[in-house]
Amino acid sequence: MIENEPKLKFSETFYSAQGEGQYVGVPSLWMRFFLCNLQCNGFGQSDPTNPETYELPYQTIDITDVTSVFDLPVFDKGCDSSYTWSKKYKHLIVDKTVQEAVDELTALLPHSQFIHPATGQEAHMVFTGGEPMLKKTQPGMIHIMDEFSRRDNMPNYVTVETNGTRPIEDEMAEYIKNYSGEWYWSISPKLWATAGEKNKKAIQPEVVGRYAEVSPHGQLKFVVNGTEESWREVEEHTKAFRDAGCDFPVWIMGVGGTFEGLVQTEATIADEAIQRGYRYTSRVHVHIYGNAIGK
Repeated sequence: MIENEPKLKFSETFYSAQGEGQYVGVPSLWMRFFLCNLQCNGFGQSDPTNPETYELPYQTIDITDVTSVFDLPVFDKGCDSSYTWSKKYKHLIVDKTVQEAVDELTALLPHSQFIHPATGQEAHMVFTGGEPMLKKTQPGMIHIMDEFSRRDNMPNYVTVETNGTRPIEDEMAEYIKNYSGEWYWSISPKLWATAGEKNKKAIQPEVVGRYAEVSPHGQLKFVVNGTEESWREVEEHTKAFRDAGCDFPVWIMGVGGTFEGLVQTEATIADEAIQRGYRYTSRVHVHIYGNAIGK
């Protein structure tokens, strides 16, 4: 073990197909970091903008005998990955050195390589959360990438799934600019009408504009509930991001953390999305694997 080697706090690692957006279906290796600056308790609620009416299963569920995040259900109301930031689930968080974390990630890859020896096709590396762009987490991504490079097993495609509110640090920006592969931003701004997060906190056009300046590859992905207010927000925020220099394509996804919730809304929302000129993405992993964490 390297002396004073930094440690990483993360909720889970897994290998699965990307389920949303541009790279749907692509085999991907995931690291889900711990902590987030947003809570998104409005998802799935009868009135996402009224906290007094919220039902939050992640707060009330009995986890006395739960020893792994993979034993948790997918929550149908509130953030479906609340176990990545709620203090209630802190005992489930993994705390490992960079080398230990990369050992764990590598073991999940077929043949322990990003490039499959039989097909020649490449798995992608996905950093998600929580919120991977928190100031204290950004160095963790660099450390992981450096360790993969040291092992001569460097991913050529990296996606960062972010809410687009945390500024990129200079060290991170410099690393991405020198990265030889594709660094892809999957930015999911949270809407007041859907997630219950106020725009002042959740919508940061200048932050997103800076992401696009550092790497021109990415997507904007909005979760809507089909109300006129949610569509109005999409249009308003998209313009603000465009004005800030981000011209990423816009994808729409229907609200629904579980299979049951998703299928209730997505047909109507998909039709509306394409009529309005946006791309639509389902949550394919939910259709394939049902209500399961780590898929």
